[in-house]
Amino acid sequence: MSYLPAPEQPPATTPSVGARLQTDGKLRLRPNGAGSVLRVLLKRPFYLTVAITLLLIAALRFPVVAGQGAVSLSRAGHEDLTFWVNHNGLDQIDVEGEIGFGDMARLLMRRRSNAARMQALRDRFVFKVREFDKLDAPDLLRPGNPPYVIAQNRIFNLLSVRAGKGVAYKVFETQPGTGSGAMVKRTFDGVEAAFDVRPLARLRVKIVDENGKPAAARLYLTAADGLAYAPRGAISRFAALPAEPYFHARGSFEMDLPAGETTIEATRGLEYELVTKQVRLHPQAPTDVTLGLKRWTNMAATNWYSSDAHIHANYTADHHQVVTAQDVQLYAHAEDLHYANMMVANSFGAFLHDTALFSGKPHPLSTRDYVLYWNEEMRNAGLYGHMCLFNLKRLVEPLYTGFAGTPQSDDYPPNFTQAKAARAQGGAVTYAHPGYAPTLDGASARELPVDLALGEVDAMDVLSNNPEEVALDLWYKLLNCGFRLGISAGTDSFTNVADHYTPGGGRVYAHLAGRMNPIDWVRAFRQGRTFATNGPMISLRVQDREPGDEIHLPSGPQRIPVVLKVDSKVPIDKIELIVNGKPFPGITSTITLDRSSWIAVRATGPAHRLVLNDTAAFAHTSPVYVYLGKQPIASPGDAKFFVQWIDGLIQRVGQRGRFSTPERKREVVELFTRARDIYQRKAQE
Repeated sequence: MSYLPAPEQPPATTPSVGARLQTDGKLRLRPNGAGSVLRVLLKRPFYLTVAITLLLIAALRFPVVAGQGAVSLSRAGHEDLTFWVNHNGLDQIDVEGEIGFGDMARLLMRRRSNAARMQALRDRFVFKVREFDKLDAPDLLRPGNPPYVIAQNRIFNLLSVRAGKGVAYKVFETQPGTGSGAMVKRTFDGVEAAFDVRPLARLRVKIVDENGKPAAARLYLTAADGLAYAPRGAISRFAALPAEPYFHARGSFEMDLPAGETTIEATRGLEYELVTKQVRLHPQAPTDVTLGLKRWTNMAATNWYSSDAHIHANYTADHHQVVTAQDVQLYAHAEDLHYANMMVANSFGAFLHDTALFSGKPHPLSTRDYVLYWNEEMRNAGLYGHMCLFNLKRLVEPLYTGFAGTPQSDDYPPNFTQAKAARAQGGAVTYAHPGYAPTLDGASARELPVDLALGEVDAMDVLSNNPEEVALDLWYKLLNCGFRLGISAGTDSFTNVADHYTPGGGRVYAHLAGRMNPIDWVRAFRQGRTFATNGPMISLRVQDREPGDEIHLPSGPQRIPVVLKVDSKVPIDKIELIVNGKPFPGITSTITLDRSSWIAVRATGPAHRLVLNDTAAFAHTSPVYVYLGKQPIASPGDAKFFVQWIDGLIQRVGQRGRFSTPERKREVVELFTRARDIYQRKAQE
């Protein structure tokens, strides 16, 4: 999870056609509690003084900024309406009277046609604005609105903004209007509204794969009333960037919906097309639909298997821990995610989420092709950053550091110690959500340059819930210093929160020698035989070697053959060969290198409905490393950048670090100084 400010969104780009190219060239607010605490402080000046002092210290240590925290924006007691997930599906929401901004916005998001309007108000899943008058959806109660289609004997939420507040009226009609085509008319605060009351009709859906066998999928179900639905037993969630509801299901489902035109859409992860069926439901008899999933590519056929490095089944609070291993198995199958790397972690205190699911091996619900593995997010409160760990036999303790008021309030041990312990037991380490600006102040992964220089980091989540352009800037600089660092992807999805990231919406593929198994997958991940993507499929061969490989050639300029391939069902508008962090001019079958270099491929495109978590389509390979003679890959300027970075980090440790003994602080400073010396030598090469 990250706590840094979100950047301004770039202007929308013009959609382009899909591309295919081959060339041989967690926070829950309790408003009612805050008021009572304030009243106590005002009555006791001593406690007020202490509280202010602590707040000032906290502000100095960790400046208060907006970020990507999961905040309900609900009125007290309303968090269960739309914020937390449940297994009740989605058919009606029983609420009446004043509601919070978050619930009002999510109720409006239930109407699929409101998606574009809601996207404009959001930064990923976070609302950039929180004023009710900005929720200018056409279905809000207004004079002269066309009739609302509603279901008979179902609650319909009629929404209105009054005096800067959100109001939900509960409409429940047991009978349709009298006469042919007649509407039921009601008046709400002097505004008349008409309702086209439809009887319920049964829809029965089967989901099959390309071989005709029952399959799991992500589904979008839109009824004749324009609202999204999910069957009983399913978890209804919102896709962050498209701002629309979906659910996962396996094999079949059925439910009652208002009669009329109904749209059912299904897909499965990134490698399947979106299948759409439109049917007309009649109350007289059930309507049967079969959705046949269709692949547009099959990466596993060539031994490429995907993972999301950073998923939280349950997170953000010590309650609403409702997502089960069975739910996670459904997510993995429905998103075609071969390695679901699940996190045991704290959030804001000492409570650890999902420790009962950790066993030091794949969960028993794993299959040959789909692995569920509870591992660990090692989290420091602000100085060092967060790491996602793979393939643990035992949890690396402590699981968190630097959290005031907990048993692990010290910023000790440093992340290096934890990363080393994870790798010593056969695990792998990737730094999560690098940050919102490529600076020490704007970054989250502040200790990454240290741990990489000292040899205890395997990868970096270049594709995450932070801007890719920021992660690329840092990643390229680190690679230019001559280090090997593979690409990774982690969504940081909280699956017990309804409006949050979709697991597998961004993912990292690893190339194995054979069929999927977690040991070989982690080995390939550590070797950097990887690419990250939220849609496009991308590959690279340099002199017939793949990402993660090293090529050693004689000194002097060398012409090298390059083969890249990009396939995509989402639009892409730029494909680039990246050499030492810079786009190589044009797409060509050979390139000439005059110094040791790393080479990778990058593809980008505009936002798209099927790019679930990110503001743009993105794919990037890990590098192929090419060495000419004994010359290292080097960039003195980038090395100097990290000398200054670590100087700043050491200063932060001295000013803001929390250590119970001088020896602990000295140990951390000495460790960071060792890494600084490595960059200093590289800066002088």
